[in-house]
Amino acid sequence: MRRAIVYVSVFLRLASGSVAAEDTIWTSKPVRVDPAKQNFERLPRLVLGLEGGESITFPFRLDMNDSASFTADGVTYRLKDLKAIAPDRLCQTDTGARWPCGKQSAIFVANMFRGKTFVCKVERSAQRIELSGCRTTRMDIPREIVTQGFAFPAGSDVELQTAMMTAKLRRAGVWKDAACATAFHSC
Repeated sequence: MRRAIVYVSVFLRLASGSVAAEDTIWTSKPVRVDPAKQNFERLPRLVLGLEGGESITFPFRLDMNDSASFTADGVTYRLKDLKAIAPDRLCQTDTGARWPCGKQSAIFVANMFRGKTFVCKVERSAQRIELSGCRTTRMDIPREIVTQGFAFPAGSDVELQTAMMTAKLRRAGVWKDAACATAFHSC
């Protein structure tokens, strides 16, 4: 009986609002927050071990030139590590089926960059911006594009050569083309 009285007493105090106002978690009206008065710990800029890298955020609207270059907000970007697949290229399987592998490559690369932030080495010139070594915390962008078969390595980078051989063995992307299946390097 005594326990029931205690429960009723606590319930009545809570219902009547006799609990201290500073114990409430939520406010009943909007509260303006001044960021200058906040002393939260700030995280350092994302560099991901890329010496001389810059963090770049790309817009959602990209005009693809090919699978290794695009234009965004009037600026032309070129992926320096990659040799592009022509955007008008048609590929053909062993059975004779054809598909627009160049367009498919450009769409894949556009979807990788659209609205995303990457850390890249940036070389600016009057005509364009050349990007190399682009990456996120989970992905090396040039290697991913080559692994999916949507571009070829531009140089002799061992990781990109290995990624190309992986794509060729899986017959991914452009490597589904019957002519490419027998090619040694790029086709």
